[in-house]
Amino acid sequence: MFGWDAGDTGSGSGWWDEPPARPGKRGAKRRPAAVREGPAAEDDEPDEDEAPETLTVPDVAARMSALLSREFPEPFWLVGETSGLERTLRSRGGHWYFSLVDNEGSGAQRASLNAIMWKRTVDGLFGKRGRLARSGFEPGDGVVWRVLVKPDFYAPHGKLNFVIQDVDPSFTLGSLDRERREVLARLEREGAHEWNKAVALADVPLRIGVITSQGSAAHHDVMEGLTNSGLGFEVLFCDARMQGADTTRTVRGAIASLERLAPDVIIVARGGGSRLDLSWFDKEDVARAIASCSVPVLTGIGHEIDTSVADIVAHSSFKTPTGAAEFLVERVSNVALELEGSFERILHLTGVGLDEAQARLLDVCRRTRQAASIWDGRERAVLTDVSTRLRAAARQLVDGEQRRVDRFASRLVTGRHVDALGEHDRRLASIAERLGHVATATLAKHEQRVSLDAERVRLLDPSTVLERGYAYVKRGGEVVKDAVAVRAGQDLTIVFRDGDIDVKAKRGRRAPEPTLWDELEEPPSEESPVGDA
Repeated sequence: MFGWDAGDTGSGSGWWDEPPARPGKRGAKRRPAAVREGPAAEDDEPDEDEAPETLTVPDVAARMSALLSREFPEPFWLVGETSGLERTLRSRGGHWYFSLVDNEGSGAQRASLNAIMWKRTVDGLFGKRGRLARSGFEPGDGVVWRVLVKPDFYAPHGKLNFVIQDVDPSFTLGSLDRERREVLARLEREGAHEWNKAVALADVPLRIGVITSQGSAAHHDVMEGLTNSGLGFEVLFCDARMQGADTTRTVRGAIASLERLAPDVIIVARGGGSRLDLSWFDKEDVARAIASCSVPVLTGIGHEIDTSVADIVAHSSFKTPTGAAEFLVERVSNVALELEGSFERILHLTGVGLDEAQARLLDVCRRTRQAASIWDGRERAVLTDVSTRLRAAARQLVDGEQRRVDRFASRLVTGRHVDALGEHDRRLASIAERLGHVATATLAKHEQRVSLDAERVRLLDPSTVLERGYAYVKRGGEVVKDAVAVRAGQDLTIVFRDGDIDVKAKRGRRAPEPTLWDELEEPPSEESPVGDA
């Protein structure tokens, strides 16, 4: 049972009491009877008993008060939807002035009653120590509630008011729970509670849409969490009401506006509040806007106990706006850590690969040098053997021909034979001369080929580069290839052909791009210095 304080009605002492009749006024003056026309009139004399009664304004006010007292002798429970209460809550008077409208009607034809809750009743119900202070019930525009009222006619303004003496919070909260269950049942039958969860969330969500009330604590918490992370988030903010009758319209509009901008994710955030404040996120229109959104929607609605319908249909829900922001920061940070680890592994594997390639190259150079040395010795031995055999064969051929000539000469002593013998001698001399030239040219050709191969092997030897006056730089056992890899203060080692020296880098800089003039210049001689370490 909900009691009510009769003192709130001002019974017996307030301006709403029936005023005393004014003596000599009632019935003192009467208007002449109306003239009746037509057959209904039986005589021309006015009937004073049937004439309309003439009343004063106080008379009407008194009768109105008396009528209300007869028709509503006791306070009664009234169900209606609040309208205009938000404006009153922002005033400093302490009294609540608003309207109770038909919660089942629509449009301009909705019935409306003027309602008043005096400051004494407000403090007794909703003050810091009020009976409903901890009930979770907090009225606002658009809330349907059950109130104990007493009608009152205020004569100075000619207004009929209903003074609220008590509130039944269980009626409103029970209605909200029933409506919530019905909405959730309809969404689950359609499978709408899984629609937004099926939308894939980006691995690196950096383009964030935020829906909340601008300047609110929820707005501050979300922005602070994203900004302080040091990550490159891009925030698309859209202002919306987070409680009251405008919540459904503004939240739906904000979701549609952000969806057209194609963010990676949308956060719907609201701070804590009463059960009635958060009931707007149980509305079917808000739930369907979230469920059908093509972008993943995260809810961060500040209530630790209840779960709203918006939380159920969202991609993911969090207890606070800060929790939603922390989820995105952690997701992006984990991907950043994975990328940094992959980069370090790539650097390590690249260094190992370069070291292995350098070792293989040095081994190839060593084997090439050994093979060239062996091949050069073999070629020289082959050439020497060929030259020796050619010389021996030529000598044998000349000696054989000489012996033949001598035999013919001993048998032929005539002049004709002597002439023929001389001709043969000349032919033999010419043949011997040609054989000598051929042997010498062949030997020179092979010697030149051997020299070219030896020079090629020598040029491929890395030690030859050092012999020409060049050097290379090492850092911790690794060869430094780029100037930008050197930082000031690092210890370096410069390797020359005859040894190495340790130096400390003053500063690093990139070598200038070669010009056409540099390409035309001759390489430095062996006497030129290597450079300032």
